[in-house]
Amino acid sequence: MKTISLHIHSFSLRYHFRLPECVAGGFDVFRYMRDMAAAGFTGVNISANGPGYRDLCGTSEAHFAEVNAARAELGLKLELDTSDTAPENMSRMLAVTQACGGDTLRTYTKYNGPIGELIARTIADLKEIAPQAEDRGVTIVLENHEDFQGREIAAILAAVDHPRIRALYDYGNSQMVGEDPFDALDAMAPYIHCCHIKDHVMARTPEGDIVVQGVAMGDGTLPILELTDRLYVNGLRRFCFENVWSYVAPLKCAAANLPGTPCFEMFGPDRHVVGDRLEPLAAVAGERDAHTRGLAWFKAMLTAGGYRVVRET
Repeated sequence: MKTISLHIHSFSLRYHFRLPECVAGGFDVFRYMRDMAAAGFTGVNISANGPGYRDLCGTSEAHFAEVNAARAELGLKLELDTSDTAPENMSRMLAVTQACGGDTLRTYTKYNGPIGELIARTIADLKEIAPQAEDRGVTIVLENHEDFQGREIAAILAAVDHPRIRALYDYGNSQMVGEDPFDALDAMAPYIHCCHIKDHVMARTPEGDIVVQGVAMGDGTLPILELTDRLYVNGLRRFCFENVWSYVAPLKCAAANLPGTPCFEMFGPDRHVVGDRLEPLAAVAGERDAHTRGLAWFKAMLTAGGYRVVRET
């Protein structure tokens, strides 16, 4: 039996957070943590990205202390998400992560420009902030988001060369930059500290554009069990489930450069769903259905693959 810990990302229920008036009993970070602990998750990942710290639902030191107390009482580990590697942002978010009792802070670059310039600026930022991460006992993870390919993430982390600066491997984000998920994983493998598990398809919009379309776990084309097995063999033990139903991301490369592997099979506009265009009640209901179905599929996949979820020490 292969034992792992299992987190869930707050993006899985993003419309519940955005539209709590459409959720019976309301919804906030405390309801999220209680519900996810009851569902058997050993940790929660919370998007604190942007003004108001998004799904963290508060910005005060008192609020952070309440989050930490609730997390500890429920026996949950915690990771926070931010974006923008600029040292000012990272310094602030390291402090928030520590105050909430988190051990990991996700980020990605927000710079624009030639790829060489993006790499150089990201390296400089992470080198500058690494001592603060060490002092606070928080690991910063750089995600292959919608910008760098796996080999570029690996080059950045090799240049930074600090044990508190690692990688977050996302199962589907390499599709946006025309990279097969296995190629991204293999390139990033020496640095992977944690991951986001999701499911996607490639689809055409009614206008004919090609997008990466988030779907309920099990409804897409990503090789989820095979990627999980490879990460496990490489030593990873913390995995994070993420329901990305109705999320849409544009393609960042020429369509002619897309690999011919199965996860790049192209679907038509009938698979295209944009949650932000739905009526609020429909968005919450669709998200809840996708979350419930996807989680059931994922847990069955773990069982069939010989995995057992255990609490983190």
